[in-house]
Amino acid sequence: MNMKKTIAISLAVCLALILAACGGGTSSGGGGAINSPADFPGHEIAVQVDTTAAISIDEMIEDGMTGVTVHRYEKVTQCFDDLALERVDAVYVDSVVAGYYLSGGDKYRLAWVNDEGEPLGLCLAKESTALLAAVEAALDTMFFDGSMSRIAVEHFGEDFTAGLRNPSSAPTIPMDFTTIAEGKLLVGVEVGYPPMEYLAEDGRTPIGFDIDVSYRLGELLGLEVEFVNTAWDGIFFALERGEYDIIISSVSITEPRKERYLLTEPYVSNALSIVVRNE
Repeated sequence: MNMKKTIAISLAVCLALILAACGGGTSSGGGGAINSPADFPGHEIAVQVDTTAAISIDEMIEDGMTGVTVHRYEKVTQCFDDLALERVDAVYVDSVVAGYYLSGGDKYRLAWVNDEGEPLGLCLAKESTALLAAVEAALDTMFFDGSMSRIAVEHFGEDFTAGLRNPSSAPTIPMDFTTIAEGKLLVGVEVGYPPMEYLAEDGRTPIGFDIDVSYRLGELLGLEVEFVNTAWDGIFFALERGEYDIIISSVSITEPRKERYLLTEPYVSNALSIVVRNE
């Protein structure tokens, strides 16, 4: 069984419990219930721009799906705001984000989760091979010493990283890398994607799973972490321009991205999902 399938099964089991408890997906749109992407025709669907969900729904339309209205938002928070206001019928989104909104009460419910996983990785520029080696060793260290699991449980309520990496010993982290600013790790993030990266109640301090992963990564590499908040639709171009060393911001590992960038092995499980109002 390949890694994507293993990840998907683990994630689907966790989210299926939520789905079963909620009794399946419904929608106020004119096209009946939404139980999978096949039910999108006749409905208004919210996606964040330039995400794998947006790419997925565009591919469905290119393949002949008609009758679906796609609402594209710069922030995933805007997707859920409009779902709550009944301006859209569903949000097509990463399951790690779906879990966050489902845990906040009974306003929403999970209608569907893909049985094919789409795990997340850290993203670096093609020329950053030495830094990639150090980052991979640091991630393995986090899995070995339990800090990755601890961070996951704190932000997800359960460990969506379990089984992704199983190092038998603490690796040696190579320190022959360079960064853009000496002594610093500049991290590109799109703050506004809870529970992965978002702002604390003070409206200024970044918090979330990826934020804590970044700080732990910085500790292991002996670097001060500095976040560069960047809109998602420009986050990869800014990496290419050298505005930061690495993207730690819920980057799905896809073949097109692997061709253009360096991506680590997975550090958290994920899959596409559909969230609807709980009506």
